[in-house]
Amino acid sequence: MTSAREQSGASAPRPECKPASAAPEHAQHAVPASQQLAHQSTSASLDRALERTRGERDDALRHSLEVERQRDLGQELALRFEREFEDERRALAQSIQDELGQHAVAIRTIAATLESRLAGREPSLAQLALMMVRSADALSASVRAAIHRIRPEPLEHGGLLEGLRSLLAEWGSRRQAVRFELLVEPAGDVAFGLGAVFVEAAAWRIVAEAVENAVEHGCAGTVVVSVRREAGMLTLQVSDDGPGLAARRTEGAGLRAMRERALACGGSVTVANGESGGVEVLACLPWPGGTASMPSN
Repeated sequence: MTSAREQSGASAPRPECKPASAAPEHAQHAVPASQQLAHQSTSASLDRALERTRGERDDALRHSLEVERQRDLGQELALRFEREFEDERRALAQSIQDELGQHAVAIRTIAATLESRLAGREPSLAQLALMMVRSADALSASVRAAIHRIRPEPLEHGGLLEGLRSLLAEWGSRRQAVRFELLVEPAGDVAFGLGAVFVEAAAWRIVAEAVENAVEHGCAGTVVVSVRREAGMLTLQVSDDGPGLAARRTEGAGLRAMRERALACGGSVTVANGESGGVEVLACLPWPGGTASMPSN
């Protein structure tokens, strides 16, 4: 029999101590509405800035492509113009030769005939006829010089190298105190080959202008013309031993003409004082359509 004490001391169920109800997890990390609005505003601003940056980048790219397209178009038009201009030069030279040149020859022939027939009978008239002969000779020389300036005959028949040899030989006969030298790489006409007609013409005229500047304005005692063809590029260098650019005052138009001719062919010209004195003119021109050998006749 169980005592009353034992009955009262028996373990009775104790009430459980439950912790206070915890707040939901999302409630613990809740962001105030003001911060949410600020975050949304910042995000929208970043999106707009990114979109604006992308737009500016696309605009810059389109502008760059347009500039490049315009440059290519300009160079193509310049090349076409130079080709057509060279054709016009050739036609003009032929026209001068056919018209003025032949008329000058005819006048000289008639005047010479009159001079020979009048020499014994009318000395005074024979003297006038002789003056006509001399005038006709001077006219013929002027015609040849004009044709040579428009389209040098050696360039027409022998290519760039022959044209440069003729140019330096002519200067050598005019200025015997000046030494002229031509250096070619690769050496020889066959190895050097022929280039596009309009490029050869531009190259010849650039060298002609540079040589004239060296002699007339640079007081040079030696003028060296170096010509090198390599990897589709023609490099021309005209060096002299004159006093340098500072002493030259009247060749601005000539320098502009050289640069314009080079630019029309897609090339460039730089003019600077040489390392050992004098002036160096350096021209780089493309050599499209170049051949490795001279054409057969």
